[in-house]
Amino acid sequence: MSRVAIRYSKALFELAVEQNLLEEVRQDLMLIREVCQNNPDFQQTLNNPLIEENVRLKIFEELFKANINPLTYTFLQLLSRKRRSSFLLEMIDDYLERVLEHKGILSCLLITPTSVEANQIETIKDRIETLTQKSVICNFQIDDTLIGGFIIKIKDMVIDLSIKTLLEKLRTQLIHG
Repeated sequence: MSRVAIRYSKALFELAVEQNLLEEVRQDLMLIREVCQNNPDFQQTLNNPLIEENVRLKIFEELFKANINPLTYTFLQLLSRKRRSSFLLEMIDDYLERVLEHKGILSCLLITPTSVEANQIETIKDRIETLTQKSVICNFQIDDTLIGGFIIKIKDMVIDLSIKTLLEKLRTQLIHG
């Protein structure tokens, strides 16, 4: 994640906390993220440096002004004026992580080669909660190249217990002694 995205999302988060708008801004940002994900053309518009500021501001106004909190709308305007719109999705992700952390909840990504049974998920989740002393929300991803095992990502920490990685480590040890 870029430093620009972190800096802007942190500022928005602090303003939202100060104005007691944490949840409203979170909902606004989830709406904006959904629009970005469902409309590749909109995402390209955000990322295109050739799009003039007034055009981008007009798009934000038409799409969001009536549907989101004034703080969130002002934030979008600021991003456009500062030519930071291309970082919007990163900012949203960082803001959402900050909200969870503020509530004492960790978000983790569980990567497995196949779908996992509910009891296995609960076991992994319970162990993470015990280690971190926080509530955990698990997101899932399937990566069929793992062969077996799993990978857990929590913020910048990666716990790689996949067969693929274990085989690569064994291979390296055999080659290099």
